[in-house]
Amino acid sequence: MERWLSIRFMFTVLLTALIFGAAAVSGAETQISGRVLSEAAPLEGVQVYVYKNYADIKAGKHLRVSEPTSADGFYCTALPQGKYYFVARGGQEGNEFFAYHGNNPVQVGSEDTWITLLANPFKAPRVFEGASGVKGVVTYKGQPVRDAYVTAYKAGSGAFKGLGFRTESVAADGTFDFQLQSGAYVLVAKKITSGKGNRPPKEGDLYCYCPNNPVEVLADRITAVELPCYPKDDRNSFIALPQLKGDSLKTVEHRVLNGRSGIKGTVTGTDGKPIAGILVLAYRTTKPVFLTYHLSHGTEYTAETAPDGSFFIPVDVSGDYYLVARDTLGDGPHRGELFGLYNGNSRHAVAYRKGTLLDSVNIVAGRVMDEPKQGMALTDAPTIAGTSDAQQARFEKKSVTISDSVLERDTVWEGDVVISGVVLVKKGVTLIIRPGTTVRFARVDRDRNAVGDGELRIEGRILAQGTVGSRIVFTSAEKSKSVRDWSYVHLLASQADNLFEYCRFEYGFSGIQVHYSNVRIVDCQFINNHEGLHFNTANVLAEHNTFTSNGSAIRFKRLEGRVVIRNNAIHGNEIGVLFGRQQINAVDFQNLNSPVDYPLFIGNSFYANGKYNFSMGEGQNLDIHMENNWWGSTAAPKVAAGMFDQESDGALGKIIHTPFLAAPLPNAGVREDR
Repeated sequence: MERWLSIRFMFTVLLTALIFGAAAVSGAETQISGRVLSEAAPLEGVQVYVYKNYADIKAGKHLRVSEPTSADGFYCTALPQGKYYFVARGGQEGNEFFAYHGNNPVQVGSEDTWITLLANPFKAPRVFEGASGVKGVVTYKGQPVRDAYVTAYKAGSGAFKGLGFRTESVAADGTFDFQLQSGAYVLVAKKITSGKGNRPPKEGDLYCYCPNNPVEVLADRITAVELPCYPKDDRNSFIALPQLKGDSLKTVEHRVLNGRSGIKGTVTGTDGKPIAGILVLAYRTTKPVFLTYHLSHGTEYTAETAPDGSFFIPVDVSGDYYLVARDTLGDGPHRGELFGLYNGNSRHAVAYRKGTLLDSVNIVAGRVMDEPKQGMALTDAPTIAGTSDAQQARFEKKSVTISDSVLERDTVWEGDVVISGVVLVKKGVTLIIRPGTTVRFARVDRDRNAVGDGELRIEGRILAQGTVGSRIVFTSAEKSKSVRDWSYVHLLASQADNLFEYCRFEYGFSGIQVHYSNVRIVDCQFINNHEGLHFNTANVLAEHNTFTSNGSAIRFKRLEGRVVIRNNAIHGNEIGVLFGRQQINAVDFQNLNSPVDYPLFIGNSFYANGKYNFSMGEGQNLDIHMENNWWGSTAAPKVAAGMFDQESDGALGKIIHTPFLAAPLPNAGVREDR
C-alpha cells in the first residue's frame, strides 16, 4: 500500500509540473503541495484557497485556488515568492469543513514546500438578544477543551499573535463569554500543554481558529460561535495516516524552525548558567526612548530557549527590536517569575536587517522581587561595607558627564555626575553612590513628550547611602530648573537589597519608579517632581521620608508585593497618594486588578495637600485601608473632605481611614538627628 501511495504521489507531482508549465519549471514560481485532512479521514473534493491579504478571505478575493483534492486529500498549486494566507474549505457527506493554517501568513520562498491543512466541521454562528458581545466554546474533536485561553483581535490589526484586544482563560467546560463593543473581531484560542501560559504554540499544543472569523458583534446582540482546534505540528495525533510527502519536500513548520533569517542568542542567569524553557520576545519599535509600556502587549516574534539556553526568533521585517526574556506572557512579570531585558545598550534593542542572521545576542534573566541572598528582611538596611574597590571604577571628587551607556562592572560614583541620556546598571552589577554626590540630568527630550529623557535605570543593584550632613542629590542639570526636566531613577526587575538613604530627588517626572524590584527608601526628600515615588508590583519600604511640592507624592497601581509606607511627612503636594487602576492588557485582564498584597500605610502625616490627601481618581474600585495616620485635623468631616473615593464617585472604592491619629507623630518625615 505504501509503495502504491508513493508511486501515486510522484505521478501527481509530475502532473502538477505539467499543469503549471514553464513558469514553475523555470523557478519563477514555487510549488506548494500537501493534504487536507479531517480527524476522521482525508477530505476529498475540497479546495485550498490562497490569499494575499487577510481581508481578502472575508471578501472572497483569492489569489489562487487549487483543483478539488483527490481521494487522499492531496492538492497542489504554485506561487511566486511572498507571504500568503492558506485556507481550505469544502463539503463532504453533507458537512462543511474549514481549515486555517496556524502559521498564516506563510512565507513562500524558492524551495518547494509541503503544507498540511487540518480541517474541522464548519458551524454557522447563532445570534440572539443580550449585552453586546461574543460567547462560545473551544473544542477538540468535538469535545470541550479545558485550560485553553481565547484572544479577541480587532479585525484589520494584522497578524493574530500575541495578546490582542482581549485575552481570557476558558471555563472548566471550555466556554467563554466576552462583552465587547459592536464591531468585527478575529477569535483565536490556544491550549499550551506545558502550562507555560500565553506563549506561541509549538508541537502538541492546540491551535483553535473560529471558522466564522471575523466575527461580527452587533449592538445589543450576543454572537455564539465554536472554536475547533487542531494540534500544532502533530498531524498524527489528529489523524494517523500513511505519509505521502517525499523526503525532498520540507514542511512550512520545518522552514520556520530552521530559518536562517532572524535573531539568535542565549539566555543565562546572573550566575552565567543557561536557562532552558524561557520565552524570548522581540518587540519591533521605532521609539527613541524605552518605556515599560512598550512591552504591554504581545508580539508575533517569540521563541522558547532550548536546554542549552539558546533561542532563535524568525524575523522577516527590518527594524529595531526590544528583546525580553520571561517565564510567561501576559501583563508585567509577577513575583518569583524569571525576567530579563537585553542589556547590550540602554534601549534594550537590537538592529535587525531583513534576510540576515543576528547572532550571539545574550540576555541575562533573574527572579522578580527576589529575596535578599543573605536572608535579610525588607526592614533591614543593606550597607556598602565589603565591596571591592579594586574592581570598581571610581569618580574621585570631579565632574563627569555620561551619555547613553551601560555600566558593565561594579561602579562607585563620587562628586558631580552629569547624565545626558540613559545610564543602565546591568544585571549582576552594583552601583554605589557616595555621600555628598550630586547626580544631575541634562534635559534631552528625544520623543518630544515634554518630559526629559534623562534616566538612571537599575537592573542590577544600587546603594545610594548619604548622611544627614552629606546628602546625595538627584536633580536637573539645567540652569533654569523645572518639573519633568528628567525622567526618574528606575528600578526595573533589579536585584535585591537596593537602598536610598538621605537622598534628595527634585525636578524629575518621578523621583523613583519601582517595578518588579525590592527597595528600601529612608530619610529621603522628594521635592518639585511630577511624582515623588511611583511603584507597581514591588517590595517597598519607605519610611521617614518627606514629600512636598510634588504633583503626586506617592502613586501606585497593582497590589502585589510587600509595601510598608510609614512615618512619612506628606504635605504641600497637589495630591498626597494616588491609587490608580492598572490598564494594560493581560491574560484574564478582568482579574488584573485583583489584590495580592495590600500595602500598609501607618503613622504618616498627611496635611495641606492641594486637591486631596488621598485619591482613587484613576478608576480604582478596590477598598483600601488607611487607618492610624494623621490627616491634618481632628474633625472627621474635614478629614473625609480630603479624600476622593466612593463618597465622591460611586464607581470608586472606599478609603477606610478611621480610626485616625489625633496628632502627627513627632518623628514623621526626614530625621535630622541621626
